[in-house]
Amino acid sequence: MRDIYLITMNEIRVTIRNPFWAFSGLFQPIIYLLLFGPLLNGIAGVRGFPGGGSAIQFFAPGLLIMNALFGSGFEGFTLRDKLDSGFLERLRVTPISRLSLALGFILQTSINLVVQSILLLIVALFFGLRFDLLGALVLLVLIVLIGITMASVSYRLGLKIREGGILAGIVNTFVLPAMILSGIMLPINFGPPIIQMAARIDPFYYAVNASRALIAGHVGDPSVLSALAVFLVLSAACLAVFIRGMREAVA
Repeated sequence: MRDIYLITMNEIRVTIRNPFWAFSGLFQPIIYLLLFGPLLNGIAGVRGFPGGGSAIQFFAPGLLIMNALFGSGFEGFTLRDKLDSGFLERLRVTPISRLSLALGFILQTSINLVVQSILLLIVALFFGLRFDLLGALVLLVLIVLIGITMASVSYRLGLKIREGGILAGIVNTFVLPAMILSGIMLPINFGPPIIQMAARIDPFYYAVNASRALIAGHVGDPSVLSALAVFLVLSAACLAVFIRGMREAVA
């Protein structure tokens, strides 16, 4: 626990000294909120549009998931920097637990995501968003699970892939289709049957549906239980893979 605390606090201090990455991740969803959100007002009243006919109630919950998807999905680049600078190499001669090292990185990512999500919720309030407090708290738990899943995959890729350009290409190849098929931007039920079928294999589709249900206060909605179950399994599996990779990298 002491090792986890030391690594987490070190990574938080690095983020505070260079807050560009933390706020640049938040900047993108805010831009979507400012520029894309108003475009949805024109179709918010169409039959079958989720969110009770409110564009902001439909769009803002999805942006929270998008922030977790992108924010944690590119964490592997920070680990690549540590490899290039020799930070991980120097840790080989220390007695620090390799498990604690991996968990410290993941905990810092989770804290960063929670802070960003709270700030994004506050900004969305000025656009008319209304959310249930208990639902928002459960949503933060789901966001942390998504962050653990995506950061673990990204960190593991960062340990394996030596070139940043290849890493960026792999991450984008996965993240962009996952975002589109999740229904963050537009309702999936507006798409053709093949898109609706493809969305069912996207775990973020369930996360977005759960996010909208939680913001509306439907904590017991089946979509919430489905999303939590999916990402509990995914986060545990991906974290185990990352921990193994960290032990190999800092053997």
